[in-house]
Amino acid sequence: MHRPEVIADPTGFYAQLVTEQPVLFDPVAHTWLVSRHTDVQLLLAHPAASVRMDHTTALARFPGAGLQAAFAALDLHVSFVDGAQHSRIRRALSEPVQVRHVRTRLAGLIDDAVGAAFADLAGLELLDVVPAIAARVPIDVTRQMLGIPGDVDTATIRRWSLAWGDIVAAPGHVPTRDRDAVLRTVAELMEHLQHLVTVREQHPGDTMIDALIAAVHGGALSRDELLANVLMLVTAGNETTTNLISAVVMALADDPGLWSLLQDEPGRIRDVVEELGRLHPPTQYTARRLLEPVELSTGDVLPVGASVALMLAAANRDPAAFDLPDQLQLGRAGARGLTFGHGPHHCFGASLALQEVVVVLQHVTAVYEQLRPVSGRHWRLNANLRGLASLPITVTARAGAGR
Repeated sequence: MHRPEVIADPTGFYAQLVTEQPVLFDPVAHTWLVSRHTDVQLLLAHPAASVRMDHTTALARFPGAGLQAAFAALDLHVSFVDGAQHSRIRRALSEPVQVRHVRTRLAGLIDDAVGAAFADLAGLELLDVVPAIAARVPIDVTRQMLGIPGDVDTATIRRWSLAWGDIVAAPGHVPTRDRDAVLRTVAELMEHLQHLVTVREQHPGDTMIDALIAAVHGGALSRDELLANVLMLVTAGNETTTNLISAVVMALADDPGLWSLLQDEPGRIRDVVEELGRLHPPTQYTARRLLEPVELSTGDVLPVGASVALMLAAANRDPAAFDLPDQLQLGRAGARGLTFGHGPHHCFGASLALQEVVVVLQHVTAVYEQLRPVSGRHWRLNANLRGLASLPITVTARAGAGR
């Protein structure tokens, strides 16, 4: 799963998991891999499947590695708390990005961010989609939502996001590559966010951070919870949305038939985005720890205390849930993809992420007559937050586009 060739094309690996080993124990990671759609969906919503991670073993194995601060933040992160604490934090975080705000207040931020990115591409015939569009747009939207000062450049926020993503996606949350460099970068991010929150406390405004500070003053959040979850907001949405935008543009460049479809039927853009999100989810799996035994559709009973990796990307290609699962089919009926999860931890930023991808695609199809892939495509070596490091393409602009 962590091999570069599997990251580049995991289709065969996931097909083997779903059809031959839908419940597989990994003795190295001491984790069960569960990949059938029905079982993954069950465990995503099961009250006995906890998102809390026990970092005791990691701290014992890596004493002096400087993991304590990152683990303390993770233990207050909305993605890694259960029950009443999760509900309380989620309410405070999700209110500013609910669908009604995405369609109204946030719509302008998204349009401005996408428009600015494409304005800077005017006249270019060769571009790398990842830095030029896919990473830039969600970072610009996040910057405006949170009120991050303009003196922090896009490259810095991208570096912060990748470092935090390396921790969140790592087995046991212990980064396996360049650990010291990753932890130094995360410490830099934490210091910046502490300063930013202090400044916003002294000089209130109308940003999402201001709303969360108000939640602290109202008793809905602690200050430590605020800082931990602002850390999540700066990084999680950027990383996953970047990966999804890149995957969608990649599919358009690789598939002339899909490109032609959107030329003829631009109203199908959202359908295309949702189906490509099923095929190329930016998060490949998520973890749970069982508080009691759970029986799966296979008849296997996972024991209490089991660590379980829910293979979202494999479940999205389960032939028992999706007809011809490896093919793009618009308007699918029946089972829904698990790209944004299911149950109480369903991604509350899904509407925002999808709208960003939709607006990017609207601009791509309006501005360009043709996209062509070129050599130089590379994938990041992150098996969970699967995303492109570079996606060079050549483009042919439509006559008069952007004038």
